Amino acid sequence: MPARLENSGVRRRDIAMGGQVHSGTVTTELDIASGGSSSPLNKPGLSLYWPLIGTKDKIPGWLRNNDYIVTGHPMPTYSYRKSFRLWRCLHMETLNIWTHLVGTAGFVAAAMSLHHFGFGQAHVAMTTGDRFAFGLSMTAAAVCFGLSTTFHTLRSHSYNVHHLWGKMDILGICVLALGNGSSATYYAFYCDAVLRRVYWGLNVGAALAAAYTLFDSGGGGSKMRMLRGGVFSLLAVSAMLPNLHSAGLLGWTQACEQIGLQWYLAEGLALLVGVALFVGRLPERLSPGRFDVWGHSHQLFHIAAVVGAACHVVAISAGLRYRHQYRDC
Repeated sequence: MPARLENSGVRRRDIAMGGQVHSGTVTTELDIASGGSSSPLNKPGLSLYWPLIGTKDKIPGWLRNNDYIVTGHPMPTYSYRKSFRLWRCLHMETLNIWTHLVGTAGFVAAAMSLHHFGFGQAHVAMTTGDRFAFGLSMTAAAVCFGLSTTFHTLRSHSYNVHHLWGKMDILGICVLALGNGSSATYYAFYCDAVLRRVYWGLNVGAALAAAYTLFDSGGGGSKMRMLRGGVFSLLAVSAMLPNLHSAGLLGWTQACEQIGLQWYLAEGLALLVGVALFVGRLPERLSPGRFDVWGHSHQLFHIAAVVGAACHVVAISAGLRYRHQYRDC
């Protein structure tokens, strides 16, 4: 093999992608990746180490799911090592990765702290049921955000890896809905074992139905945006039903005191706003190209999910504090 290509100063291996060597000049190869961009990540000497960043017109169809994001698209890497280097680059997935990476670390740290130290100065003694509710909620959040982080890291690896982790991302959302719905139900019907079991069954059924619907439909792609948004909204509503039912029985004031209803409503609002932005592709629809790296709809959806999960922990904390004072039904 010749050491250099004609009219280029870069070795042939520098433009090898996915085990195949592409012929042509380096200028052509870099233009394919960057659309003529002068980004330092696309300079010849770095093409093997760093992932290439391209425009929407240069990425393959399986990576293109939002035409309002014009630049900042990671090109296929065909390398796990190179995909994880996306954590150190600026591109459309940067905030998607880091919001849920930080969220994962935060919930893992909170769960470990709660397990070892309880509620500290509050001196709240946690029963087995309390540990179940908090452990389920925090584990579900950590799993969801961890799978999401992995998906957004590896979605540009290759077609097969993209679709595998797309399904894992959906699975994580279903796990979060199941964990949050079940933990909320524990305090909403603390004194009614029958209704508690009924709503736990509903939580499990809704999560399984959502997973089956989205898995059976292939998981990703822009054509699935409305279906995903609708299913995610129904999951949020199903998780809220036990709280609304309990509030109807208790009244607003008692529901806020006993189960932290106001925080569940804040959680639901955050999730519904996030889903609405995700489905509507706002704000990037209003100004294509302006929100490519910072502030597009999927990033806002991620932030809303973390905020919602945090509100949920505050809500079940209210339930725990009340039941610590009034254990008897």
